Amino acid sequence: MNITETRKLSLLPAGLTTLGWATSPHFRCASLLMGPKFLGKEGRVYILSFVLAAIYNGPVANVWHNLEEVTRSLGCVTELQVNHSRQLWQVTMAPMRRVMEDMVRSGQTLNTEMQNISRAFVGLNEEVASEAGYDLRQQPELNPRSATSTQQLYERKTKLRCNCERYS
Repeated sequence: MNITETRKLSLLPAGLTTLGWATSPHFRCASLLMGPKFLGKEGRVYILSFVLAAIYNGPVANVWHNLEEVTRSLGCVTELQVNHSRQLWQVTMAPMRRVMEDMVRSGQTLNTEMQNISRAFVGLNEEVASEAGYDLRQQPELNPRSATSTQQLYERKTKLRCNCERYS
């Protein structure tokens, strides 16, 4: 409703009252008797109800509208924060995810390399562990268990296998 329509509606009761005063003595008498009635207890309640209705339609309605807008605004801000937090998490975790993927690939490569190294040393391990070419019962003083390291054990076994060299 615009201002012009509001003014027209407020002039309507004034026009009807003027018409009633001009044409009817009963209307004049009833309106004059209403004056003391408004000054009494019922009149104060009647006027108070108009005042409360005006307050409700004015400031209370405005506060209610403002509260609805605040609620809507807070919902929007919360949704934006959730979306931004999700994007921030994805952006910050992307390098970590790449590092973890690289570590998995590196682990697989390391496992492959370790298997290759293990396969390369199978022959050497078999050579160290074998007892071919000598007899420990013939030379009990050359007990391979008295050796302190694998290197010394391997050297002793190699010397025992050679016919031309004697262990001293």
